[in-house]
Amino acid sequence: MSEAESIAPQRHGRLDRHRDLTSYVLTPLFTLAGAPLVACCTALLADDGQAYPSVCDPVRAVNGCEERVLGIVAGHVLSFAALWLLLWVLPWWRGLRMARILLAVIASAVVVALVLRID
Repeated sequence: MSEAESIAPQRHGRLDRHRDLTSYVLTPLFTLAGAPLVACCTALLADDGQAYPSVCDPVRAVNGCEERVLGIVAGHVLSFAALWLLLWVLPWWRGLRMARILLAVIASAVVVALVLRID
């Protein structure tokens, strides 16, 4: 076996199964820290100055704004948590790096969508 063959990454089928522990650990951690940060910045930029969010308009007569907002927040937080945990379920193979990044972007979009939906 030549030196070039031993240095080149070996591929098992179509998926590169070499370890990518850095991406495996950092992607969920950056998602956990970055998604709320981007959502907060989006909330500051999208603030229209109204006292009540527009999603409360249908339930304003029965004073149900808090329940409505908490229901929306719960749905988005559970979706984010499920997607974030799925980041840890994916194996640490190098061939799954793009799938892991795509899943992190989708999880971040869920948190940003919460802010946009309530505003």
